[in-house]
Amino acid sequence: MTDLERAIIKTIAFFDVFSYPLTANEILKWLYKPQNKYTLSDIKSILKTSKILKKEIVSKEGFYHIKGRNHIHLRRKQNNNLAERKFRRVVYLAKVYRFIPFVRMMAVCNSLGYSNASEKSDIDLFIISRRGTIWLARFFTILFVKFLGMRPREDNKKDTFCLSFFIDERYLDIENSRMGNDDIYYPYWISNLVPVYNPDGLYEKFLGANDWHKKYLPNSYPNQFSKEIHSNLFSRFFNAISSFIFNPPLLRRWVYNFYRGLQIKIIDKNLKTLINIDTRVIVNEQMLKFYSNDNRELFARKWRDRTHDILDKYKKD
Repeated sequence: MTDLERAIIKTIAFFDVFSYPLTANEILKWLYKPQNKYTLSDIKSILKTSKILKKEIVSKEGFYHIKGRNHIHLRRKQNNNLAERKFRRVVYLAKVYRFIPFVRMMAVCNSLGYSNASEKSDIDLFIISRRGTIWLARFFTILFVKFLGMRPREDNKKDTFCLSFFIDERYLDIENSRMGNDDIYYPYWISNLVPVYNPDGLYEKFLGANDWHKKYLPNSYPNQFSKEIHSNLFSRFFNAISSFIFNPPLLRRWVYNFYRGLQIKIIDKNLKTLINIDTRVIVNEQMLKFYSNDNRELFARKWRDRTHDILDKYKKD
């Protein structure tokens, strides 16, 4: 088996965990740890000529997936259509969030980043806060979502907003929150953030600070959102006034401690037991990450099982 055949199988197998078949262009973009540089023509050529790939990979309507996973291309097309509605809600929220002075960047992450969210799923957001205001950013973003009736509930998560990941703009490198070297999900998570509100170019700085993910995905590139929300004169003026009101210069330490203490008190008891024992729930002045159901280990295990099932067939004796 050649390096390119192996990389293609590993790439398609990862997305198969999420029932997400890939186009040839996407295989190139998300090619996992190839040892050499390849072009789109290389990808298309080997998909047509490789006996191994023809045996293990199926093509339907321009989408490639592992053999035996019938109809997942239809699921992808259905979810692509659903994504348009969900992104409209994201744009609406971003128009509100640009008036929160503590929010400097907002991006869609996880399944909707791939336009692969299901009908009943919520919308995951990643937020970079202004320096020294991470707890204020979390408080006001959640407050607005709750006020607008867009907070997830146990009985209804459809099109609601999950606000579980914040970082301070001074600490953009998140490599330390990986689940070890086997965390295949994190490099893909970084590569597929979709910036919706990015007035200061922090998205690009974030990618630069996390260029370690290029060791795994050397062909990945920044994403662009056609309806990205921008700040304007009125929002900048409003931010200056509201920042002075809600975070006055002479009381900043007191205000910060107040919002921090208030939120820690109301954090779910189950989350409190997980704080900082591993990378699922992280609470400090650099990062607020509340993923009690962090499935990265599960995803990695499923990916390894899928790749081994195929690659073991072609090991030399």
